[in-house]
Amino acid sequence: MNTIRTRIYIIFSLFFFSVSFLKACTIFMANDGKQVWIGNNEDESPDMNYRFWYFPEENNSFGYMLWSEKHEGYDPVMWQYPQGGLNEYGLFLDYTAIDNIPVIADPSKKTREQEVVNDILKTCKTVKEALMFINQFNLIKLSGAQLFIGDATGNYATVHGNYVIKKTDRNFTLTNYCIANGHKEACWRRETAYSKLDTFKHYNKNNISDILKESSQKWPGDVVTNYSMVVNLKNREMILYYKNDFKTPRIINLTEELKKGKHSKDITAYFPLGLSKILKDQYEQKGITGAINEYNELRKSAYKAYNFKNNEAVQFGVNLLKENKTDDAIQFFSNLQKYEKKSVDISNWLGIAYKSRHDFSISNSYFDTVLKHHKDDYLANLFYKRQDQKVIFKINEWSGAQNVKLIGDFTDWLKSPVKMEKKNGYWYCEVDIPEGIHQYKFLVDDVYYLPDPVNYLYTWKGDHINSLLFL
Repeated sequence: MNTIRTRIYIIFSLFFFSVSFLKACTIFMANDGKQVWIGNNEDESPDMNYRFWYFPEENNSFGYMLWSEKHEGYDPVMWQYPQGGLNEYGLFLDYTAIDNIPVIADPSKKTREQEVVNDILKTCKTVKEALMFINQFNLIKLSGAQLFIGDATGNYATVHGNYVIKKTDRNFTLTNYCIANGHKEACWRRETAYSKLDTFKHYNKNNISDILKESSQKWPGDVVTNYSMVVNLKNREMILYYKNDFKTPRIINLTEELKKGKHSKDITAYFPLGLSKILKDQYEQKGITGAINEYNELRKSAYKAYNFKNNEAVQFGVNLLKENKTDDAIQFFSNLQKYEKKSVDISNWLGIAYKSRHDFSISNSYFDTVLKHHKDDYLANLFYKRQDQKVIFKINEWSGAQNVKLIGDFTDWLKSPVKMEKKNGYWYCEVDIPEGIHQYKFLVDDVYYLPDPVNYLYTWKGDHINSLLFL
């Protein structure tokens, strides 16, 4: 095997390993009879990077786009190993990971090791045509993933090396377990998407985005939603979101992109620059004064170039809290509040910072301000200093889950879990927890161990992420 072939084989094996190892991603089709929409959350390690590729019509092949991972040293060939794609006829494909199921080869078919997304997008207009193409082959590498295929007519199918599941209902959701023979497993993301799809008679970009947001996997976590896309298959138009930031959409029109010729673009290039690294660097070099001055200068002179709408600045302040640099965190949050006087998030983190310093009166004054206008606010309820020592968990997440349990050092983890009650869309419980710093997380559907997606304070315990609570 020569060097180039070896290199490609390694990448191909790496692609399918990553697909099968990272148990994530949510894909759904929403079809109201007028428009056909695809929602797609791509969930992987938060360290992953991505690129979009565009290939105009050439030599009788259709024009199409792809999205792929980036891997250092292999970027120029990663288009050959896409996560998914869309062509000029509105044919959409994307993978979701499942537990590995060895493929049983049919001796009457050709064996194909390479992936099929590129060839399908180049030659097929519909799901029916895509399945005819696939039917020629034993897809022996498609063992740890399912390939979703949807088209602009509303047809769809799910493909594995051993089976093909065709359309049964108007709407459909696919996550991360084998769906052959009607098999079902607990998955809060799948059930969240299905339940939300049923609440709308007609679909638009806003309610599709809302479903993606509600079914996304949030930071902190070892698997998070790195990007989300809302795709109108009939218009071949995509609304792209990055890192759970649903305040900063970017529109990609495939027809317009293909007019530009063959090209590629890193996903980060579609969005404003992040603040995390620059704040961290300034803090390490010049301390909290340097970080604050840099933030103020960028806000003044480069507001459009940097993303001030997401939570990176708040997360920087929270990281200071985690490092016991409480006074610096308070200075930083106070500076943020000058720009965002009505921000509930910043008020909460000021309250948490003062509580960590045991300034309970100042802390509660911030929480009182929040709760006066937002009585159900999660962080304010969670960290509020109460005389009865009760801690209230009232979290508006995992709406499709069948059950949620609170576990932590105060429950001896799984020995005495606290079953949460669903009230008005919230998962709710009140717990007596002694003073101190505690670790906790949530057990969702008795399967998924998840850190708190609202509380950015966390710690690693071995290979696991636990949330932190100051009392």
